[in-house]
Amino acid sequence: MPLFRRAKKSVSPTAPPVPAWCSWFSPAQWQAFQALLRDVFVDGTASGPPLALGADRVLRLAGPDGSPITLDLSSLAVALRDAPQDHWRARTVEFVEERLHRGDEREILYAESFDRVRHLLLPRVVRAEHVFDDTHGLAFPLTREISAVLAIRLEGGLAAPVPPGQIGRWGVTPEQAWDAALANLHALPLSLEDDGGANPMVSVTDPAGFTCTHLMRAAEILGRPAPHGILVMAPREGFLMMQAVDGPELKWSVIGYSEVTLQHYDDAPEPARLCPRVLWIHENRIESVGVTPAPPGSDAPGVISGSEEFVRLLSSFDPPGEGA
Repeated sequence: MPLFRRAKKSVSPTAPPVPAWCSWFSPAQWQAFQALLRDVFVDGTASGPPLALGADRVLRLAGPDGSPITLDLSSLAVALRDAPQDHWRARTVEFVEERLHRGDEREILYAESFDRVRHLLLPRVVRAEHVFDDTHGLAFPLTREISAVLAIRLEGGLAAPVPPGQIGRWGVTPEQAWDAALANLHALPLSLEDDGGANPMVSVTDPAGFTCTHLMRAAEILGRPAPHGILVMAPREGFLMMQAVDGPELKWSVIGYSEVTLQHYDDAPEPARLCPRVLWIHENRIESVGVTPAPPGSDAPGVISGSEEFVRLLSSFDPPGEGA
């Protein structure tokens, strides 16, 4: 008998076998994973159309009180990745029950006054494609790849997005909620390491688990003049490195950092991936910078693309007669 009731909105389009969000599954494991979900969750006419999985990896569950809870199947797939297959069902039940409990915890926090929860608010940098109108009450695009959303900290180092309407129920404005979140971000303790160079590459770690979100305070963390901006690598959760732009080395830094960024992005589990491109932060703006590799066998360094302002900056450091 299925253990959990699936909400009617949890309809997902069919997609090719073994979608990218669980690419480590073999075809047989992917079939077993789908069978497991159909076994654990109510299917068919009792709760809407039959369960179909693929590119859309989100299921919407009905919590104990009927409130909707979103289940990210890619996170579940990661939880099962290293488990023997005969343990999958037990681990799935444990995984879902934990999220149902987290849903209860959120409801308790949402019922509190703003003054009681303001210390728990934080911004969080997420992939832009993971921002949903019915899930995130406050979100700001940073680049086309990443956005910042308002989140609330939960027990166990977890966090949940603040849903639409909740800020109003707290009786404050979005600006007040966001200012509180930013103040909390700036107050978080960090672990910093650098390579000891004259223009050091700084590695940032946040023990609270919000490491990549600290790119929003890159200038403060770097703590040195950066008139030409800061290059940032944030390919996956838990990985954040930054360096002030060093004029003569800008081209080679972007090319080298792009390779490192893409490698870490590709190696990360799909749910942990953040931005596959190098970021340039300048005058409180963030943009992603691309590198098109040269053809195989070519000695050319590749082609760097970005905004007109970035390309102009890049060209200003070239010797006469040379381009980016």
